[in-house]
Amino acid sequence: MNALSENLFGLKMRRVSDLIGEQGREAFWRSGIGLDAKLTSLVIALYEKDEQSSSDLAAFTGLSRQLVESRLKTLEAESYVKSAVSKKDARKRVFSLSGRKRAEVKEAVQMMRDFEKVYDALWREIGVDMSDTVLKLERALHAKPLLARLCQQFPQYQQDLKVSGNDR
Repeated sequence: MNALSENLFGLKMRRVSDLIGEQGREAFWRSGIGLDAKLTSLVIALYEKDEQSSSDLAAFTGLSRQLVESRLKTLEAESYVKSAVSKKDARKRVFSLSGRKRAEVKEAVQMMRDFEKVYDALWREIGVDMSDTVLKLERALHAKPLLARLCQQFPQYQQDLKVSGNDR
């Protein structure tokens, strides 16, 4: 790896995210949990509050509704989730955990809770509260996106990227 790629923030974040995902999948696999670790946010949401629409799940996870619906199809095909027409609004579909894999889901949810404790210990080990830091980073980027920051720090980009005053 060259010096530039080692210093690219987005690449570093991706490597860490991939590493966490790989190690989470390994822990699930070794525990006999067949659930793909990338689908756990939806399963946890349904475990915490049964029967939710794809829009509710998107709001809970911060994922796009299209990605949530794609992942729900996978979860449904693997018998983790079932869907039905909402009792409150017949125009909506709601999703809930299927009884068939509930024990496995319960084990996965417990492992995710334990991972949160592991993360807390890891943050102490490295001397940074990453949960808090990532939330601050997310809020700062919503308040002022990267493009606005780039143009502010390097004004030549404002013209090169055809940035209007509305983009800042």
